[in-house]
Amino acid sequence: MHVRPTRLAFCLATALLPAWAAAGTQQGAAAPKAETEQHVASKNAEVQRLQHDVASQEARTEQADQKMEEQDRAIADLRRQLQELKSAKAAPGQSH
Repeated sequence: MHVRPTRLAFCLATALLPAWAAAGTQQGAAAPKAETEQHVASKNAEVQRLQHDVASQEARTEQADQKMEEQDRAIADLRRQLQELKSAKAAPGQSH
C-alpha cells in the first residue's frame, strides 16, 4: 500500500494537533500567571517603598516634635526670666 505524502502529513497533523493545542493552552495559562506574579511583585515593591517612606516621615516627625519641645522649654524659661526681671524692677527699694 502506497501512502501519499499529503495524506501522511494530514495524519501526522491530526495526531499532533491535540498536543500542539495543549501546549498552546499551557503557554496561554502561563502568560497570565507570569503577568500576575509580575504585577504582585511590582505591588510588593511599591508597598515596601511606601513603608520606607512612612518610616522616614515618622522619624522626621519625631525629630520635629523633639525640637518643638526644646523650643517650648526655652520659651518657658525666657518667660520666667522676663517675669523675674519685671518683678525685680517693680520691687520697691531696689535700683539698678
